[in-house]
Amino acid sequence: MLKIENLYIQNINSLDRVDIKFNKGFNIICGQNGTGKTTILNCILASFRRKKLGILNVNTMGNHGFWEIDYYNNDRLNSRVHYIHNDDDLNYSQHIKGDKLISSNYIISFSVNNRHMNAQNFGVNSLKQWLYKNYYRSDLTDSKENNFSLVKECFSMIDPNIVFHKIEEVIDERKLMKNQYRVDVSHSIELFVRNHRGIIKIDQMSSGYQSVLVILLSLVRKIESLDRFGVSVYNFEGILLIDEIDLYLHPEWQKKLIEIIRWLLPNAQIITTTHSPHVIQSAKPGEIIPLGIDKYGEVYIRDLPDSSEFGYQGWTIEEILMDVMGLKETRSDEYKKAIKEFDKAMDNEDSNRTVKSYRRLENMLHPNNPSLKILRLQIASIGGLENDTDK
Repeated sequence: MLKIENLYIQNINSLDRVDIKFNKGFNIICGQNGTGKTTILNCILASFRRKKLGILNVNTMGNHGFWEIDYYNNDRLNSRVHYIHNDDDLNYSQHIKGDKLISSNYIISFSVNNRHMNAQNFGVNSLKQWLYKNYYRSDLTDSKENNFSLVKECFSMIDPNIVFHKIEEVIDERKLMKNQYRVDVSHSIELFVRNHRGIIKIDQMSSGYQSVLVILLSLVRKIESLDRFGVSVYNFEGILLIDEIDLYLHPEWQKKLIEIIRWLLPNAQIITTTHSPHVIQSAKPGEIIPLGIDKYGEVYIRDLPDSSEFGYQGWTIEEILMDVMGLKETRSDEYKKAIKEFDKAMDNEDSNRTVKSYRRLENMLHPNNPSLKILRLQIASIGGLENDTDK
């Protein structure tokens, strides 16, 4: 078992000084660009590798930087410091206490970035090949059998109306006609699911469904590959680092992905970054690590309003954007200008200008926006809409 307890970073990339405490389950790091979200993941990853990642560098505040990481390995607390100097020959790590050697099998790094996934052959076609070879063409250990059950459940977890049907090798007649002397290239692997329309190929499912499926099965593939006999995914007790978990996914799929990862990896510590208020909306209490930039340009951990036992599940997207993610304004400049003109007309009791400003706001706002009712009540106080011919 491996769990990160605390991470202190000083003078690394954009981070001058930041101290982060992690919980044992989900940890969602949010903040605007330039707050060092990915740097935090890279420091954790580099802590358990022999070589320093080239993307970790000393910032402009000095000629050296360091990070200190506290972690539990099989319930034993360990501490380690990693120093980085402008002169690479002076870089080194120091064990303060605990175990010196940690198996890299306890930590998984994953990026949802499409280019990254394609580079590592984590597309749908590659996964079909892997599923067939791994679960159909090879002997199944107990852990692999359990993992295959999880894989099949993933299809219905994404959409209850979808059921895994089968995966098989089929003959592609078009390829066979073109390559009559190459029987090997005429075969392909097809994955079939069943829904209300019957049995269809996975390629016929929506791109959103396929994207979530690729992410989930890629996680299974990565974790299972840690051991040649296959690691039990459900019992994985290591660390999963996911950069930009929301990337390229519709908000509905973002929430669904978080829910399924919780179910798929209940014993793992998951540390992820996000720009999405919808991901934060699915968080439980204590799972958000909000980064901000102060007036001096330094990154810090923002104070959050107290959340209930439900986390932020009852908060609106606008409330999350402003009070959790630190967005100063959710309205456009055009709206702010229009409402300012309305208020000025009201102060001057100029009914004609007030009505004109109201009509502009009426065309600008959502038809069911409660602000429209408030604006109408304000206008009524000066009799502005009574003689309006545009009603």
